[in-house]
Amino acid sequence: MVVGDVHRFWRAFDVDYLVREKPALTMFVGDLGDEDVEFTRTISQVPVPKVVMLGNHDAWESFQKKRATQRLKDMLAILGDDHLGYDVREVPEAGISIVGARPFSWGGPSLRSPELYNELYGVHTHRSSAAKIVEAARRAEHRDLVILAHNGPLGLSQDPHDIYGKDFGRPGGDWGDRDLALALQRIEDLGLRVRMLIAGHMHNSLVHPRGAQRVRFCRLHDTLYINPAVVPRIREGQLGSESYFVRTSWVDGKCTAVDEVWADAKGQARHCTPAPFVELGHDREPFAEEDEGEE
Repeated sequence: MVVGDVHRFWRAFDVDYLVREKPALTMFVGDLGDEDVEFTRTISQVPVPKVVMLGNHDAWESFQKKRATQRLKDMLAILGDDHLGYDVREVPEAGISIVGARPFSWGGPSLRSPELYNELYGVHTHRSSAAKIVEAARRAEHRDLVILAHNGPLGLSQDPHDIYGKDFGRPGGDWGDRDLALALQRIEDLGLRVRMLIAGHMHNSLVHPRGAQRVRFCRLHDTLYINPAVVPRIREGQLGSESYFVRTSWVDGKCTAVDEVWADAKGQARHCTPAPFVELGHDREPFAEEDEGEE
């Protein structure tokens, strides 16, 4: 089960739905709140197996100060092993390993604060970050992998409506992460299979052109790319509030279904539709040069 960018849009019936569904693992792509310790504690107490990839909003003030605030340190301590930054979690029921990419990503060409990453993870360049993602992949017990990130990789987008296309400022271009693209290239060279990459950050409704919708489900070769960032993730339906989830099904390391689900206030799936995947052309490929570039 996947929960997109939360931004504090979370209700008790979200927990009811997850408990009812009993997923082998629930994956949060981050942006729980703005360095919100108590809300992080709320998510940590959801009584299902889970992993979290904290987003840029979860380290908002830390990036401004270029060091980890006490609030961010408290959030990381609360989540403990459930925070998957540069780590791996096994899901034997599905035959897959979940590999965590770089947390707190803002997207684009810069790490934003190499000082913060160096303090927390000993990372200060895209190259060293990519190496740390690959190191986590090497520890995986399965050859079939799911990558969990806050933002997606460089190489998949050109236009604002693309899965990780830039829709703000001067719209257009690719806002994907360079280190993640480098890591994907190296993981493939290891003979591991990235079956799916899950990352949000780039919201469904575009800033420019206003009101347009982003493509959020793509397939390239044997990898599925999923952007679950429907924001806000709670809407008012005919029968009350509904919350957005993405549900994935797996058998022996292969994904058999991906569904978009809106759960109602009773914790039941009210609407469930197959995700509308778009086939990407061969001109799209997670790719980044090996030089250091801007950090």
